Amino acid sequence: MTLRDADTFIELQTQTGWGRTLAGFASWCQVQPGWRVLDVGCGPGLLPALFARQGCMAIGLDLEADMFLPQPLHPQVLVAQAEGLPFPGGVFDLVTASNVLFLMADPRPVLDEMRRVARSGGMLALLNPSEQLDQEAAAALAETKALQGLARQSLLNWAQRAEVNHRWTETEINALLMSSGIQPVENSLKVGPGFARFTRGRV
Repeated sequence: MTLRDADTFIELQTQTGWGRTLAGFASWCQVQPGWRVLDVGCGPGLLPALFARQGCMAIGLDLEADMFLPQPLHPQVLVAQAEGLPFPGGVFDLVTASNVLFLMADPRPVLDEMRRVARSGGMLALLNPSEQLDQEAAAALAETKALQGLARQSLLNWAQRAEVNHRWTETEINALLMSSGIQPVENSLKVGPGFARFTRGRV
């Protein structure tokens, strides 16, 4: 695949609802060219690919090798446990996790690892469901937007998983960050009426 083909393929990935959300998250993170960025739970690698396009040295990590089939969306990806990141301390300017921590019964061990590998003064950025997301609200948005097929099912599945796991308020996510020694910096509600909470903290 040529560089032009790869760019076109990444553009196509951002046309899905989730792809647009990740593209918005990547912009919201306000990275600087040359930053070293780690995305924990990267899936097929769209978010690190978006960071690389902004001039960052980005790495993606996921627990499941199947996420990278038939090929990852970014060349710098690896399979590893989020609870034991295979990097020395203090090497990343930004560490991200999108739609990952809310699935964990106790996300603090992963947050601790994310903080460990971030440099002093570096940033952590998280994307998780907010308290606004539930199945009723998701179904209403799907009707309003006339979502069909995979787009509709993905939104409803996200709402169902959020209801049985975590939907953090600003107060709750800030407390979680501080429990891992991370200073909250910013919270923003995104996606429809505010289904996603973007959170930024400083190490």
